[in-house]
Amino acid sequence: MFFLFVILLAIIILAAYLWPVKPENFFALYPKQDKPARTLKEFLSRPVKHVDVDGVRWTYYSGGSGDTSILFAHGMGGAYQLWWQQIMYFEPHYRVISYTLPEPVDNLDDTAKGIEAILQKEKVDKFIVVGTSMGGYIAQYLTHIWPGRVLKAVYSNTFPPNKLIEQKNARLAKILPWVPTILIAKSGEKQLREKLVPAAHNDSLLAAFLPTMPFSKKQFLNRYKVLTDKFFPQPDRYVYKRIPKLIIESANDPLVEKPLREALKKLYTGAQVVNMGNEGHFPYITATKRFNGILATFFRAPNPYVEAEKTVYTYFQARTSADTSALRRLFAGGARLWFHTDNDVRYMELEDYLQHVAGEGIREPYIRIIDGQIDGTLGNFIAEFRYGDAAYRDYLQLVKAGSQWRIVSKAFEKIN
Repeated sequence: MFFLFVILLAIIILAAYLWPVKPENFFALYPKQDKPARTLKEFLSRPVKHVDVDGVRWTYYSGGSGDTSILFAHGMGGAYQLWWQQIMYFEPHYRVISYTLPEPVDNLDDTAKGIEAILQKEKVDKFIVVGTSMGGYIAQYLTHIWPGRVLKAVYSNTFPPNKLIEQKNARLAKILPWVPTILIAKSGEKQLREKLVPAAHNDSLLAAFLPTMPFSKKQFLNRYKVLTDKFFPQPDRYVYKRIPKLIIESANDPLVEKPLREALKKLYTGAQVVNMGNEGHFPYITATKRFNGILATFFRAPNPYVEAEKTVYTYFQARTSADTSALRRLFAGGARLWFHTDNDVRYMELEDYLQHVAGEGIREPYIRIIDGQIDGTLGNFIAEFRYGDAAYRDYLQLVKAGSQWRIVSKAFEKIN
């Protein structure tokens, strides 16, 4: 009898640890027949796609049309459908992709590997990435490892690589693997009821939607590992600096503390920052119209670096082919050219420089932009030219007149 009691107790304990938490039914919790409910119902009826990576199945949604693709990355407790209001808003003009991070994935490298498989399957090379919370952290990582592929990046209600999250949750992280799933879920429900929903003006849509997200203890623990996985951004390097970034934050975000919000802005000093005010952690759900408008404006805005680079790369091409007519069009009237030689600084007239280029003729140098900085209508770029054993460094100052960037000053020196 005692033996049977022990077995029964063991089964109950095991069930408490492993018993899955069933997601709620949104439409039972949210009886309104408003636009968010109607669009969610329609969105959930759409088929999803799958791709297998190292034995792990990824589920994702792909739709829309347009030449530009947007990748939406959800937060720690989310899934692909978290973005339904953004996806349906942008689908008419953009290709959109949203995935659900699989339960077994527990690090940034495997996260990127799965996303890469999705992008390959959908034949997407360059894209805009939009991420919130954990997804904003993932968006930063994708920008870090794929600077040549990310067209623009949006980091919403998120945090930079940091030690604060681990320090504050060190004891909890050790205990949680031993806590039954149901207790973790109950703790999440309490946080939702007492912190998340009140911070969002007690929004009924948010209160009904969040409990519908899939949840398991393994998923929770592994996603915590993802958001605490370390990488080391280098936002001051030109390949990262030239990517337009938008930081969206809320003044009363209950999940991203002010020190983390400030650290994010300090790390990405060139980013545009929009504060949503007291919209809590989920402004894309609770302030959808405003959130979508902010994204749309950011997406449409031209990248000033790309525009200025056209002038710089045309300059490279014209110098390579000794096209003095093209070079003359790139330089503004009265442009000044300076060069350093024999421990002296000398001035050269533009026509003298063009005559020198014509005399040298066609050259096939290795050319690259080393660095650049744009401030409004002013731009400064550093470029390197290598002709065999000789190398030169150009410092180009550009000014934007109308829609055209033109070179107003060129200083150069021989570096070896």
